Amino acid sequence: MKRPTLKAIAEQAGVSVATVSRALSGRGRVDEATRQRILRIAEAMGYAPDMAARSLVLRRTENIGFLIHALQSLSPHTFYGELLTAVERELRRHRYHLQFATVEDDSLPTLIKENRVDGLLLVGCDLPPSLIWTLKERRLPLVLVDNHMPGVDSVFTDNVGGAFQATAHLIRLGHRRIAFIAETLANLSFQERFEGYRRALEAHGLPFDPELVAEGERGVEGGFIAMGRLLERAQPTAVVAANDPTAASAMRAIRARGLRIPEEIGVVGFDDDPLALHTDPPLTTMRVFRARMAALAVARLLDLMRNPEQPAVHICIETQLIVRQSCGSSPIPS
Repeated sequence: MKRPTLKAIAEQAGVSVATVSRALSGRGRVDEATRQRILRIAEAMGYAPDMAARSLVLRRTENIGFLIHALQSLSPHTFYGELLTAVERELRRHRYHLQFATVEDDSLPTLIKENRVDGLLLVGCDLPPSLIWTLKERRLPLVLVDNHMPGVDSVFTDNVGGAFQATAHLIRLGHRRIAFIAETLANLSFQERFEGYRRALEAHGLPFDPELVAEGERGVEGGFIAMGRLLERAQPTAVVAANDPTAASAMRAIRARGLRIPEEIGVVGFDDDPLALHTDPPLTTMRVFRARMAALAVARLLDLMRNPEQPAVHICIETQLIVRQSCGSSPIPS
């Protein structure tokens, strides 16, 4: 069957070929009712754009790369899994396709070597800075997501402010021996959350005690290991965890010691992952707005693709305290 042309669609719709082109590409001004009519006619006629030919003519692929370190999980209901879904949804809205790749070192992934993408979203704090600068030097439009560094466009969470708020909430409840745990502090986000915790202690006149800080190991058992190490040497009344999986596994370690949550140890997490509603008790946490992060990162990248010679912009997204039952809702007894 012969593939319908833009001219045939234009004749059927009673509009110009240029209008059909703008409607099908999703770029340029077309009345929404007209756009929808053109899309219905094109679908009925079996029109499908020749993407290879189109990319040669337009000198673009209409693909956006999503690059993340292989250490990170993209399973459903994980932080980066949800972020990936939000990015893909946002790109579809702008008529772009997502190309995904993981890296383990500073080697260029194939989708970069083969020029398969028009722009890049570099996701997470584990990507090597040397790789980021190599990509920057190739003059490929790119935006860091959930990460930031000088001179590179970025969209990231206010980790310091969020951890400050989480710690201050525990202080308002009467806690004075507040611990901090993380899978690892060799991660920019977790370092910043630790900094927010320290600032909150200082702002409220509480001493910082290094005995109340513990690291575990990367992975789902990181919080269990960190909390176990902490309880071997100290007895906090509350703990701020660097993320929700760490908090959830720390709660198992607390119970394994025969301690009650929140009566003897309150727990606060960070990210508001779906699992936060399903811990026992449900987890108080700092909500991170993944969909907003995705929308802002995509919008910034598309703007860079249109106007590449711009100074770097850094967009910091505030968090929100979500109070549940894991740290109690009233001041602890003196």
